[in-house]
Amino acid sequence: MGNEQSGRVGSLLSTPFNPTSGAPGAGNAWNIMSGLTAKTGYDPGGNIQTGLGDAGAITKDYGPGDFSADRQRVEESLYGRLNPQLQKDRSAIEQRLADQGIRYGSQAYASAMDDYNRQSNDARLAVTAQGGQEQQRMMDMAAQRAGFQNAAQQQQYQQNLGAGSFANAAQAQQNSQNAAQAGFYNAGAAQQTAQAQSGFNAQNAQRNQYLQEQYQQRQQPLNEISALMSGGQVQNPNWLNSPQSQIATTDIGGLINQNFAQQQQNYQTANQNWQSTMGGLLGLGGKLGSAAIMSDERTKENIVPMGTVFAAGSDGKRKQLPISEWSYKGDPARHVGPMAQDVEKVDRSAVTTRGGVKHIYPAKVMGSILRAA
Repeated sequence: MGNEQSGRVGSLLSTPFNPTSGAPGAGNAWNIMSGLTAKTGYDPGGNIQTGLGDAGAITKDYGPGDFSADRQRVEESLYGRLNPQLQKDRSAIEQRLADQGIRYGSQAYASAMDDYNRQSNDARLAVTAQGGQEQQRMMDMAAQRAGFQNAAQQQQYQQNLGAGSFANAAQAQQNSQNAAQAGFYNAGAAQQTAQAQSGFNAQNAQRNQYLQEQYQQRQQPLNEISALMSGGQVQNPNWLNSPQSQIATTDIGGLINQNFAQQQQNYQTANQNWQSTMGGLLGLGGKLGSAAIMSDERTKENIVPMGTVFAAGSDGKRKQLPISEWSYKGDPARHVGPMAQDVEKVDRSAVTTRGGVKHIYPAKVMGSILRAA
């Protein structure tokens, strides 16, 4: 049988063998790389507001003076009516005394004139009191007007603060939404790349299986003839599978989301520190008003710098005022605020020295320096 079948070898080998003819095409690696491109950035959602705007100047006095001119004008008007009457009363008393035969310089004359002088002084004191009441009324009206103006300034400041906080909250929300969209896009791009990779491997596996079948059909008759001629066993063809490539993808979406989370945490930490600092300063200025407080660096310990705030110097230039957390020597309570030495560099008029120790005026620091009172 071997000899009979060996005659087929010539015709079998003389037939051209092209295993790739009709074979499925190999996977195209370019399809894996030509998918969506991962996003490495996104729109942060606008700028963060770091200022509150101008809420207007604080009214620090009642007017051009103490309203003494208004008081004097009222007194002069009343005296203009009182003095002629007093003069007529004096003339009437002198005439009455003369008619009664009471001479000038006598005890009776002195007593009568003394009564008149007391009544005249009482009338003049009443005019003075009336002028004082008018002066007080004018001062009260000016004080109410100044209080209204400062209340309006404070309301404007609160409105500016609310608008700034709302804008920053909207910016943070927009930032989060944009980051989420970028992460979703990158997750889709990664999924599409994985699908292209699976298609690439499946196409190569199909081609590999087809080639194995073609080789098996070609080798099987030769294997059988060889086994018959040599007495050996028929060997099944054994072909190595073509290796499958797996391209590792970078988790771009995860990296971006992680970076965004870190930036968001840093932003929230910085915003909390700023709110704490400004809240402490505003509370301090509101409680103490125009009083001076000890803020000399030499009286403090355990000083921890917290940052800086923008300040307006007496020369109109914008400067930075360091803010720290500290305790007074011998007092464990913690406080937040500036050093008197630093305030003095911005505006000397906001610092005073008492007993060799520097004090600051919180109202002036919050008003003319920080523009926040």
